[in-house]
Amino acid sequence: MRELAAKFVPAADEVYRLQNGTDTECRFFQKFAEKGHYGSRPGASRQGTYAVTPGGELLASVNSNNPERIATLLRDALAKWEKLAPGDRLPAGNPKGQAPDLRRAERHYPDGGLVLHVYSRDLPRADEAAGWRGKAWNQDYAWFQKQEARRFLPAEVRVGQKHDVPAPLVRRLARAHLVDNVRGQTRPFDEKHVETARLTAEVKAVDGDVVSLRLDGATRAAAEGTWPVGGLRGGRNATPQKRGYEAALLGKATYDVKAERFLTFELVAVGTRWGATQFNVRRDDPGPAPMGVLFTLAGDGPWERVAPAFFNEVYGWGR
Repeated sequence: MRELAAKFVPAADEVYRLQNGTDTECRFFQKFAEKGHYGSRPGASRQGTYAVTPGGELLASVNSNNPERIATLLRDALAKWEKLAPGDRLPAGNPKGQAPDLRRAERHYPDGGLVLHVYSRDLPRADEAAGWRGKAWNQDYAWFQKQEARRFLPAEVRVGQKHDVPAPLVRRLARAHLVDNVRGQTRPFDEKHVETARLTAEVKAVDGDVVSLRLDGATRAAAEGTWPVGGLRGGRNATPQKRGYEAALLGKATYDVKAERFLTFELVAVGTRWGATQFNVRRDDPGPAPMGVLFTLAGDGPWERVAPAFFNEVYGWGR
């Protein structure tokens, strides 16, 4: 696999945006995906692995995590690549000219703000599921603009001062990041689903320009409605459902008031989740059961500049 993969330029992206978007990048994907393994199936996911030329010519595709099938895909793609004339491998024009048309959420990356790496996983329980389901975890990113990050602190910084983090920032966490995506994809909560969203920051110490904070709070979001829970095969079998997550929040952070940035940030949500959504693989494990979410300070490498999963639905930036 390593030898085969070394002959390709790997790229990964969220398929929902690619198969439904309208900018140049999305149309490029849609052109070759329609010729792939799920092509000509309206409404079906285009999830999978595709091998294509820089010009968008499909070489091979499959939706599988089986290494043998992926190796076969790569061999088939290389065989087709070798048969192509050099002029058929490249795009007709210079793709750099299409850059202004791209509508990626990453263009709103909050430089100078607060970027958190978000991890979710089930917590131990007596009836813990066996196999990968019992060990599953997922990740995401949470963004705060520079002025939003400063609002985690009170206007006047002194030891003992307590400050309620503005409700819109905490409600964003409850809607977009305190969700049950441990085993797969889910949906964010609507604004009306958030019943509790509280986070208090207490100044524990001030050392020069560095302020130490203690964070504690609670959230609860609950939704009722009619939706399917059976994945792709049960996509049309919508039934009455309930889902939610209620958690206590506890954390700590340090902030440099002169540099106007967080130096450290750790926040843990521990609570109970219940219900299932179409693609989060909870149909046979709806709970209630314990789940935890961890927020830690992210780095600034290109692999950590991925937009939050529900950026378009919840954040409302750049609209």
